[in-house]
Amino acid sequence: MNPRATIALLLATLLIVGGVFLLRDKVATTREAADLRRYAAAFDPEDISEIAIVRGGESVSLRRDGAGWRIEAPVADRASPEAVDRLLLAARFLEVRDRQPADDPAALPERGLASPRARIDLRGEKSIRFDLGADTVLPGEIFARVGGQKSVLRVPDTLVGPATAPAEAFRDPRLTDLVPDDIEKFTVRRNDGEMTLRRERGRWMIDKPVKAPADPQAVREFLEPLLGLRVTGFGPAAGAAPNAALLPGETAAISLTPRGGGESLDLEVVRAGTAPGKTVAARMASRGGDLQVDAEALRLFDVSPEALRDRSLGSVDPDTVDRIRVESGGRAMLLQRQADAWVDRESGRHFEAGAVERLVGAFNAARVTTFRTAAAPADTGLESPARRLAFLAWLSENTAEEPAGGHPIAGVDLGAPAPGGGVYARVAGSDETVTVPPDLNFQIDSLFSQDPP
Repeated sequence: MNPRATIALLLATLLIVGGVFLLRDKVATTREAADLRRYAAAFDPEDISEIAIVRGGESVSLRRDGAGWRIEAPVADRASPEAVDRLLLAARFLEVRDRQPADDPAALPERGLASPRARIDLRGEKSIRFDLGADTVLPGEIFARVGGQKSVLRVPDTLVGPATAPAEAFRDPRLTDLVPDDIEKFTVRRNDGEMTLRRERGRWMIDKPVKAPADPQAVREFLEPLLGLRVTGFGPAAGAAPNAALLPGETAAISLTPRGGGESLDLEVVRAGTAPGKTVAARMASRGGDLQVDAEALRLFDVSPEALRDRSLGSVDPDTVDRIRVESGGRAMLLQRQADAWVDRESGRHFEAGAVERLVGAFNAARVTTFRTAAAPADTGLESPARRLAFLAWLSENTAEEPAGGHPIAGVDLGAPAPGGGVYARVAGSDETVTVPPDLNFQIDSLFSQDPP
């Protein structure tokens, strides 16, 4: 290619690119000028990092904190993102209906601007001040002034409400901004004891008062309403009794540890004097101390380890099972997978895959009906169980992690009949006696009585 042509093409490209940048700046400047003609101020709300509001003798100070906002005065607390957004959007789109010269200082007092009803300072990439004055003779309008501008403005009164709202209105009405997936551990404390749950390898486990797996859905259904409690009032409730006057059992507390570390959130709830369906008194230091919250907080008094425990006997994926050990009434079988069917290694008896799938389904569907049984060991029939069921994965040779042979996946021992129509049982790997419905007994017995295919 001709060198002169190449240089000419390069120069033309540079001129075009430069023109685009100049045009873009000019368009941006033109747009901002149009905004300034239409609105009291032109700014991007996302660029604002601090807000200071002064009205009368009260000041409200807000500061951006990560993705949210905090109120720093008159109290330190998490701010309501909705309240801050309302204020910023009302300021950003404060439409100018008229501009009047401000060259007469004597006119400022009668327009309410010598001592404005509210002064709003927005700080960020730009610092902008709004002074809100008196009402005009036209309904729904006020006088206003923007720092750095020489005019007095007539604007709608849309900024008055957000700017003069009580300081409490800027506090976040959500007790927390967390969801159950954000919680690593929690402890419930009451007069009758303490309960602790924590995550372990992605699943919930009960640490106190027993060590047992927890039901993830039950934990979620317990945490979700608590984390989403609405704060209905700040400060002590009218007529609330001081903590020192409360009787044992009238308070309950929960301590929540967020995932990834961070300071624990401690909530204390007071039950005394609470009418059904009403708000309850609470205390949370990270939210400024005394609060009133939804009556959903009373669930702290009702939750128990049994309500949150995993009631399943285990979870078995048929595709991971290589052998099944089954015992019933002195008879025993060791079923081994063979193509699409199963065969008893002792008798050579074959079973259709559907029969084993029903057995696995019954095991997965079984749910513990009671955990704490008062029955004596001799009465449960578990010293010599009437029925046993164990699902095994089988390794044909040693590996770096596991030796060759059978490795338990899940199982259960089934004993004598229990009151109420259930059966005493003990889950593999546990010493605890529980009761379960009799359905699993029927499936085991039907496997022994099944005619060969």
